[in-house]
Amino acid sequence: MFKCLDVGVRGVAVSVLAVLSVAANADITGVGELLAEGELADWDISVAYDGDNLPPGVGTLTAGEEIWSAKCAMCHGDFGEGQNGYPKMLGADLDEFRQTAIDQGFNVEIRGINNLWAHAPTLFDMIRRAMPYFQPQSLSVEETYSVTGYALYLADILDEDIEEIDADVLRAIEMPAAELYYTDTRPDVANTRCMSDCVEGELTVVHKTVVGEFGRVDETADQ
Repeated sequence: MFKCLDVGVRGVAVSVLAVLSVAANADITGVGELLAEGELADWDISVAYDGDNLPPGVGTLTAGEEIWSAKCAMCHGDFGEGQNGYPKMLGADLDEFRQTAIDQGFNVEIRGINNLWAHAPTLFDMIRRAMPYFQPQSLSVEETYSVTGYALYLADILDEDIEEIDADVLRAIEMPAAELYYTDTRPDVANTRCMSDCVEGELTVVHKTVVGEFGRVDETADQ
């Protein structure tokens, strides 16, 4: 939840919520307009880690290679080796990657899809949403499947014998780095909001004020 510090901003936010509330009432007319079917299609592109909301469509490694050469290699290299500071596709193996983290070493140069990505469907989401860097969201669904498959191939995750890539293929892929991640599936919006008498007893507010150039904590500021 965002906190608006400016009173004017808070006022605007309240006004917007009020308008939305009125628009949601079917008995009110003349405020806003209903969205036509399909108007949200360009915005509804989020893909979950388990592949939920992956669109229908099929890509190929052959097409992926062609698109990669034309739109991706300039940053990520012809073979996904990365160049000019842009990420590579195949990074260090998990043992080296894990040990570098334990040693608090510099791991940017050894990062790759194979050690820093937990789920293949979210790679599709990122590519469709943000790539290519100079023209995001310009790839079709089929092109996105193709590039996603080719990136996974360059990362030694997808075998070259798998020519077609679709939602089922991406869902079935077991990413090498999946063990490094934990997916918290607990709901974060299903709780009932408490509007009054939410806390028993008296509240004690404690704070410390950071002062000085070096962030010294003023212990006398406790309340």
